Amino acid sequence: MDLPRTFLQTTWTNPLENSTSVSSDKGFTLVEILVVVALIGFLSAMILPNISGFNRVSLNSAAREMSSIIREAYNAATITGRVHRMAYDLKSGEYWAESGPAMALLDSEDSKEKEERRKRFTKKEVQATSSFSMDSTITRSKKSLPRGVKFEDIITEQGPEPVKEGKAFTHFFPHGLSEFTLIHIVDPSDNHFTLEITPTVGKTRLFQRRVEKDELATASQ
Repeated sequence: MDLPRTFLQTTWTNPLENSTSVSSDKGFTLVEILVVVALIGFLSAMILPNISGFNRVSLNSAAREMSSIIREAYNAATITGRVHRMAYDLKSGEYWAESGPAMALLDSEDSKEKEERRKRFTKKEVQATSSFSMDSTITRSKKSLPRGVKFEDIITEQGPEPVKEGKAFTHFFPHGLSEFTLIHIVDPSDNHFTLEITPTVGKTRLFQRRVEKDELATASQ
């Protein structure tokens, strides 16, 4: 028995057309993948320099704020007649100003070694007390470096090696002299900044790179 021609036309489909439509839904074409890769590369080229620039601004801002507080500590020492100092906590990334007695001796390698020997041979453990305390007229609380910015190391006259952990100090004396200090800070983009505290007039010089002590000594000659 012959079926009507209209029934055959509505029920029969080409199997090749079905396989083509299914395979096209399985994934991206090579052209589409290349377009996506190109867009990712373009966005990376636009975003990464902006991140580095933002980090540099934070680093610059941190250095200038620290320089301002250092200047205040120097001025306070000359006005009050008491030794002041800047304290830096390299682990927490914090710093603050402290005031102390009218006179203070700086620690040296010999004095530190004698203190360690004294502690070893002392039967009773003596709790060390500091003659310095935070000066709330300069820093009411500990100042923190911006997120991502950290102390790389600090060089002072109290030892030949840079301080890379623990705490470091810069002393300012009533007669106008300061303890030479190099403060190195760095951000996540590996941008470096150096603060140099000069021994006279409490001046802080800023360098938008890492500067070594030997380099400054050579430049001054």
